[in-house]
Amino acid sequence: MSDQGPSSRFDVVALGELVIDLIPAGRSGSDILFAARPGGAPGNVAAGVARLGLRAGVISKVGPGRFGEILIETLAGAGVDTGAIATADFETTSLAVVSLDASGDRDFALYREGCADASLAVEELDLDVVGTTRVLHTGSLSLGSPASAAAQRAAVAAAREAGALISADPNLRPAVWRDPAAMLATGREAVAAADIVKISEEELAALSGTRGIRAGVAAIWHPGLKVMAVTRGAAGAILLTPDARVAIPGFAVDVLDTVGCGDAFTASLLAGLLAADIASLDAATLTSIGRRASAAGAVMATISGAMGAMPQGPAIDNLLANSPEVS
Repeated sequence: MSDQGPSSRFDVVALGELVIDLIPAGRSGSDILFAARPGGAPGNVAAGVARLGLRAGVISKVGPGRFGEILIETLAGAGVDTGAIATADFETTSLAVVSLDASGDRDFALYREGCADASLAVEELDLDVVGTTRVLHTGSLSLGSPASAAAQRAAVAAAREAGALISADPNLRPAVWRDPAAMLATGREAVAAADIVKISEEELAALSGTRGIRAGVAAIWHPGLKVMAVTRGAAGAILLTPDARVAIPGFAVDVLDTVGCGDAFTASLLAGLLAADIASLDAATLTSIGRRASAAGAVMATISGAMGAMPQGPAIDNLLANSPEVS
């Protein structure tokens, strides 16, 4: 997959939700203050890819006003092409309000009802962007509403017809769904359409209905799948192809914020696969790609923020050179 081809305009185009996270930012008298932080897994992945020096774009839809502008400005600042992001006339940008519960753990209240990215329609797709990328990266949240589901399916079909690889991160968010079965169905659909899958150990168990990574992978593997990465948090990851399976230990870091770690992993994974021959990955190459992706996720854990702070190459290199691996 190392050859770019004459028609390749992008290395990775990410399609899906863009979200503003409202993060607690202290108090002013009796008022609780919140800071607007740009996010959304597809946007984070695109930003991560761009900050690694590759050509990235985003296909999505934001609401009118400042929140949508913040998302577009942050992506552009990271080096992402934002020309395929539509702006709604009325629908608002997705919001996630973050608070701390009694034990100090984060709690998320998600506001997506009638949001802009859920209304992204097939006719709003920029097919030039879709047709000139090497990888189209998707999730499952867009499959939860009729308009954006049709758009995602059309984009996947167009990208595949143009010879692109399809990448998917199910990125299950139970708090968004009234029907858990519908959530799992969208996750399985995203995996079934993909050549490359990044999935957490917990999501694998949910989608497969089984316990254990081997059984879970066997349950959701399909003939078109080329690479699957099962992330395990601080324990690292397991990467698989039809012919190889490698375990990647995690890295010991001082954790500040785990938001965006999986997206940083995915960005580095895609960058590594694009630099290799995905059709003939041996265990050594797969291990090298996996170690770098795991390091990217670990670096992200030491940073506050997500989309605008995705790790760059030197920080990942430094961790690989100086931090011990842990199992």
